[in-house]
Amino acid sequence: MNEYQKLIRNKIPQIINSNQQKCQVKNLSNAEYKEALKQKLIEESTEVSEANKDNLAEEIADVYEVIDTLIKVYKLEKKDIIKIQKQKRKLRGKFDKKCFLVSVESADTIIDKLTELDEDILQQGEDFLAKEVLLKGFTIDKDSNVLKDIFKKMNDFNPHFFRLKLAENWGGINISNLGFYSWQIMMAKYSGALSFLQIQHQSAIEMLSQSKNNIVKEKYLSKIIKENLFCGVGFSHLRRKGKPSVMAIPIEKGYELTGFVPWITGYDIFSYVIVGAILPDGQELYGIMPFANNNNHLKFSFPMKLSAMNSTNTVTATLNQWFLSSEDVVMIKPYQAIYQKDEENVLHHGFFALGCSLAGLRILKDNCDKINLPKVTDSYARLKAQTDNLQRKMLEIIIHPNDNFEQKLDLRVQAISLAYRCAIAAIISSKGEGNQEYHCANRIYREALV
Repeated sequence: MNEYQKLIRNKIPQIINSNQQKCQVKNLSNAEYKEALKQKLIEESTEVSEANKDNLAEEIADVYEVIDTLIKVYKLEKKDIIKIQKQKRKLRGKFDKKCFLVSVESADTIIDKLTELDEDILQQGEDFLAKEVLLKGFTIDKDSNVLKDIFKKMNDFNPHFFRLKLAENWGGINISNLGFYSWQIMMAKYSGALSFLQIQHQSAIEMLSQSKNNIVKEKYLSKIIKENLFCGVGFSHLRRKGKPSVMAIPIEKGYELTGFVPWITGYDIFSYVIVGAILPDGQELYGIMPFANNNNHLKFSFPMKLSAMNSTNTVTATLNQWFLSSEDVVMIKPYQAIYQKDEENVLHHGFFALGCSLAGLRILKDNCDKINLPKVTDSYARLKAQTDNLQRKMLEIIIHPNDNFEQKLDLRVQAISLAYRCAIAAIISSKGEGNQEYHCANRIYREALV
């Protein structure tokens, strides 16, 4: 038995039954009927796009039939539709000049809104990444020692690369939000592993700089800056429902932390990590600790084996009555503050996906030049236009923030989808080579999955 689940012409059941077959049909409600007609129009339009010269007229006739029925069902007037058609022709023209829109660049581009400082640091970063990272993506992704060396080399090249949001009095440059997220896109375009680690560090030292505990800033932030050290974060478990994964019990001169942290990135690369825990009253405590095993009170696992960005040395941590001094408390936030922060920042992780899209497009563009097939060139043009358009929309929200959670979430969804599609295009256009483990398209596909 074949299932169809679609609207059919009135005489189709009779035709089927006359051919010694049986069909099952049902009567739709008015609402279902209207929706089915719209879906039918999509179906018939698809058949027009696939038709050859011999059956094109027949497929267009089917489209006309559906449109006539839609007009009747919605009680529209053909003369009104024709009037609107003529108005649109006058204002926007017809489709007879063979114009095909590839992309749109506004005279007032996003790039024009970058500060001179933003442009300078982005150019320096691009120069470094193109020279030191572009051709080493596979080994950076697989080998933690290579990633660690690149991390240090990048810091030696310009320490400001890792202090973008810090104020000048802490050795930072405090670039604009537009510059910062343009940086995130650029980093992800060259290496997912490097991008992921540096954003962890950027987030950690920004948290330290925002702490109201001056002792923790002097004790850790000053040392990190002076000695060119790095710091990670480990508090994603605070998002989990149910019993807290890590509890913090107030004791004399500090807190006692007990529990399990399921995900911390940067072991043997970062010197410190900011860990989250829940206080008895539900508040969130964030404290800094050494990122190394410490007797029986603080133990880290061996790095996990990951399918992508394995070199980031992601581990778990077990805390057994670990003493966190009051001097090491970065901040205490209200109950479920992390959820509010996530909602405010829902768009931010989309910039990693956007950079991944650009990485896939770079490979696709190279393949266009190699194989010179119109379909591949067309795919590149379409995906490039969609990526540019999405980047503009996402960065516009950074410039003009709003509280529209659904809009920002939708843009993030689009960025994830686009990263995957660009990665698939890179794989397909690379042909058999794309299946080789070391091939850059293969790595970018895995990063898109992340």
